[in-house]
Amino acid sequence: MPQIPSPTSPNRTPSRRVTARLLSLATTGALGVAMLAATPAMAQIPETSSPPDAAAVTAAEQEAPEQEYERYVFASFHGGDDGGRNGEQIWISASKGNDPLNWYELNYDEGTSVSQPILQTVNPPQGQMGLRDPSLIRSADGESFFLLATDLKTYQDGQSWSYRQSKGSRNLVVYESDDLVNWSEPRFIKVEDDHAGNVWAPEAFYDEKNEQYIVFWASNLYPDENIESRNTSQISYNRIRVATTKDFVTFSEPTTWVNLDRSTGRQGWGMIDSTMIATDDRIYRLTKDENGFRVLLQYIDSLDNLYDTWGAEETTPYVTNRNPITPLTENPHAWTMVGNPNGSSKWQIPGLSGGNLEGPLVFKDNVEDKWYVFIDYASGGGYVAWRADSMDTPPNEWEYLGQSWCNTTGLSSSCNARSETSPYWSLPVSPRHGSVLPVTLEEWEGVMAHYNSPVHVEASVVDESGAAVEEDAWLNEAPHLEVDWTDFNDTGLSPAWLRLVEGHNDGPRVVAADTITDISQGMTVPVNAAEGTNWAQLEYRDASLGGDAVMLWTTDVAYKLDTTAPDVDVQVDGWNVAASATDPLPAGVAENSGIATCELRVDEGEWADCEATSTLEPSIVDRTVTVRATDNAGNETTETAVVEGSGLVSTSIDTRCVGSKVMLIVTVTNLEDARVSSTVTTTYGSRPVPSLSADKSRSQAFATRLESIPAGSVEITSTATIGGETITVEDVIDYSASTCG
Repeated sequence: MPQIPSPTSPNRTPSRRVTARLLSLATTGALGVAMLAATPAMAQIPETSSPPDAAAVTAAEQEAPEQEYERYVFASFHGGDDGGRNGEQIWISASKGNDPLNWYELNYDEGTSVSQPILQTVNPPQGQMGLRDPSLIRSADGESFFLLATDLKTYQDGQSWSYRQSKGSRNLVVYESDDLVNWSEPRFIKVEDDHAGNVWAPEAFYDEKNEQYIVFWASNLYPDENIESRNTSQISYNRIRVATTKDFVTFSEPTTWVNLDRSTGRQGWGMIDSTMIATDDRIYRLTKDENGFRVLLQYIDSLDNLYDTWGAEETTPYVTNRNPITPLTENPHAWTMVGNPNGSSKWQIPGLSGGNLEGPLVFKDNVEDKWYVFIDYASGGGYVAWRADSMDTPPNEWEYLGQSWCNTTGLSSSCNARSETSPYWSLPVSPRHGSVLPVTLEEWEGVMAHYNSPVHVEASVVDESGAAVEEDAWLNEAPHLEVDWTDFNDTGLSPAWLRLVEGHNDGPRVVAADTITDISQGMTVPVNAAEGTNWAQLEYRDASLGGDAVMLWTTDVAYKLDTTAPDVDVQVDGWNVAASATDPLPAGVAENSGIATCELRVDEGEWADCEATSTLEPSIVDRTVTVRATDNAGNETTETAVVEGSGLVSTSIDTRCVGSKVMLIVTVTNLEDARVSSTVTTTYGSRPVPSLSADKSRSQAFATRLESIPAGSVEITSTATIGGETITVEDVIDYSASTCG
């Protein structure tokens, strides 16, 4: 199986951590390089050497603490053709909190809405005086950062893309920093000889097995080194090329990693823009196939296969074109396509039949087990975003998140991916082919404080008492948004104004008509909560950054409202009790909090879980059954039912006529083995029933002195001593109306 040699550079052993953690920190697919020594701007490429055996991790390296990543930074350029004179420089943006879908541009001119690039090569002039395709990576020891970029300027250069692929720069550009704030001078390293026509989109990935980095980029290769006489109308095709390094100063001779001519005729289509990321068990590679302008996804199971090539074996002199087109299934070796082997599974903007997708970046969410892929939609609008729960998800099955500019009213009248229901979310303005890097809170704060950044506003959900509410929690009363902000630049400013933006039950986004200008730290803003699912955020402006020209939103926060109490049903049948509880859905709501608990107790006994049917022990006395149900929002309903006891006596009521008057006759019969004494109370008087032995009866007659009596009731209070315990039972017996005459 053809493989790229894995050379080493002498006198350099980068420190590192355990493989799984190290690789999982990759963001653009590249993780870290070792600290760079001071070197000249050009470095010689040494001869390739044999790969070393994997070295054991030292005890000190094993004990190195892992950092907790709570924020992100985003390196990008703004484009030359559509970004203006300074577009092809490097901007760095910072996430709004720990949200990978909301970003602050940094480095604003004070009092304006214009941000400036952070890294530029235009003064003094170096290389081609343009920087594109930044790849931001963390060193293997986690203590420093490196940024690789393409040496290319297209703005008003008067050249075609064919010219740039045949007579372009053969340099890659390297910057380094300890804090993402203070950057070294750029180092221009010529990694290709003059057989190459370009070096595009360099990225790096750490090979822990061989304790070295592979750096990969796209190059057109030509049979000879005659750059000046090269025919720019008959360009070659881009291969993915790779070299190895210990220190990003000295590199191995480059070799071809991906070699697929995807041209039809002599169009010069190949494979470009590879990026990689690792999970716990696999390494994934995303690559742009220029035939169809699509991004494909592959994986390998082990670092042992990292150098496996894909495509035709490279030969010298280099082949300019390989006709007919090289299929995607040719010689993939260990690399396995996620989705269909022919590449038909691809990331694609819904509803669009075409469009140039390129420059993918991939990273893992700091909090959730989710993966994000941003792809540069070069045909218009900049990055689009996708999300999935696994990198093994075929590209055409990833959740499409749209384009941030489409969610911003007034920025585009022709946007094809607008959402009317989602929260506002924002990538940096016009970002092109870049990378996202997870960072610590301290690193993020350093970036925000150093550059002229907006006032950072956060909105969190609190209840009526001001207590924090967890994300997506169920509530039984409408909450508020608590507003806090941080002025990293010590301007003393607060937000100029706030405006509530919210959504309810997947309905359309609702933007408040009025703004809030009376703003104080820690203030709360009431929301218009609806039964069911809700989200809310605050739109705001920073007056120090051009006022209304800079549109900003807090990260959206989700909560759920359920003010409807549970329904409780209690049924008694003899000694059997059936108890149940349900949580009703209000009209038009798809989700309710649901029953949290349903409990039952008899009289003042212990609470127990409700059961479909419970059978009580027989009892002489009545018992009260209480059922209590609580839903997950905290609403509670209590219902009671009486389970009648068997009693001490049975009672019958009769009437008879004495002359024209009604006589009420009450007969009491002892139901127990013990002797029972009773008292009979009626509307017409009260009389005792002397002690009765078992099964004995006695009647009491009550003269009403009325020709007609209405319906009424008789109370019988009975007492007996059973098992040494005195028991008293009160019975109420109803009777019907009666008439004599």
